[in-house]
Amino acid sequence: MLADSGDLPSVFGGSRLAMPQLLIHSESGDTSSLSINDDTITIGRRRSNALCLPHLSVSGHHARIIQENGCLLIEDLQSTNGTLVNGEKVKRQVLVHLDDITIGSYRVSYSETYTKPTRSIGAENVMPLTSIMPIIDPALAVKADDMAIIRVTSGNKAGSVVALEKPVTTVGKAGGGLGAISKKSTGYYFLPMVDFDTPIKHNGKGLMPQVEIKLVGGDLLEISGEHLEFVHPYSS
Repeated sequence: MLADSGDLPSVFGGSRLAMPQLLIHSESGDTSSLSINDDTITIGRRRSNALCLPHLSVSGHHARIIQENGCLLIEDLQSTNGTLVNGEKVKRQVLVHLDDITIGSYRVSYSETYTKPTRSIGAENVMPLTSIMPIIDPALAVKADDMAIIRVTSGNKAGSVVALEKPVTTVGKAGGGLGAISKKSTGYYFLPMVDFDTPIKHNGKGLMPQVEIKLVGGDLLEISGEHLEFVHPYSS
């Protein structure tokens, strides 16, 4: 079963100019941003952190964000009060666009958008949030003739085709395996979101939930007993 959605989040992997960032929301209502342009971003109360949150509710070295296998992950560093993502305590978790992170008394959002720098308010790459542009540059949009498709190769819907024309297309079914295919300027990426009785497979191998992979033409996905083929005229 296939369903399109333009509202689901995508994972880090956009163009070089569209840099993911953390949005730090203050109690006064102001928002500042920290671009994620290093392999590791440390977060904590001490000034040595890339993101310093000076409050006693925050541990000296509270958490860090790292790049791994094309994804961004947040990792709690055995902090006193823990690290929460969307209200749930986590030890280590892949970040998805618009994830809400709680660190001590601070609320931080993960965003896969690009903020045009204006003026510095401290650290070199921290600036007030003014305007946001999509991570997918319109100038790099995929032409219709170049668009990839998903073809169902088994089951009642064998032979059905869905064009991957939206930023995100969901695949799978409610109550079973579920994944999302993101269209980015660098290609198409598959994110296994949920698996139930059987793992979601890519070319016969099980995938880890919430770890994104890049798709190439001819790749086969197996989700809840359905077999899907990724078809792209210019990938191999």
